[in-house]
Order: sequence, then C-alpha cells, then structure tokens
Amino acid sequence: MLITTDKIGVRITGPVVNLALAGIANSAVVFSIPILVGVLIGTKSAVIKKVTLFNNGAGNTQVIIGTGLGAALFVPLLPALDSLNGLMDPYGPNTDLPEVEAYADITAYPVALLAGTSIDIVLEILIRG
Repeated sequence: MLITTDKIGVRITGPVVNLALAGIANSAVVFSIPILVGVLIGTKSAVIKKVTLFNNGAGNTQVIIGTGLGAALFVPLLPALDSLNGLMDPYGPNTDLPEVEAYADITAYPVALLAGTSIDIVLEILIRG
C-alpha cells in the first residue's frame, strides 16, 4: 500500500495574520506549532501545504516565510512569494510550492509596504509527530 505525506498527520488552517510592518526585523509569527502536553511524545513538525496572501493595497511586493524572529535568527523556508497590489494570491497544490518541514513556529514578513497598508496571510499546515 502506498502512503503519501498527505495521509500522515493532521491538516490545520492557521489564523489570519496581518503583516503591517515591512522588513526582516519586523517578522511576525504566522503559525505556532501546537503543544499538547501529555498527549504526544517527541518532536512535532509542520509542513506548509498552502499559503494565501491578501494584499491590502500595499503595492506589489514579496513575502518571505521562514522560522525565527529578527535578522539574526530568521531562516527562510520558501522562495519569496509575490503579493500583487489589491489581490489575493493563493500558493498551494496547483503551484510549485516546495514541501519544507519546520520544527519551530513559522514566521513571515513583507519585503516592502506602502504607508498605511498591510498584507494578510493564512497558512494551511500539515502537523506531523
């Protein structure tokens, strides 16, 4: 029997997180790996399955997704994702989104933003462990 990665683990859609500040120093947690004390033993990981961006008139920019907060600790997980002015940009099963696994909370930041604008981001994650 063939077992695919989609059948191992639990899929969770994260909250809508607003990225209102630009730059790596302002990276924000967009998905926290859940901790179920006493339920699971061992390390849990998160695999990004889908990313949805909504650009609230921030001009065309890119969003970087990784782990860690701030310039010294941030490690990118995915290539830069384009976010187009005033549009919703879905990245997922029908795009070339690489399958990467994170063992820490997932963070993100927009490369640039116009004053008074922001980008909303939602991740769909496969939790393993």
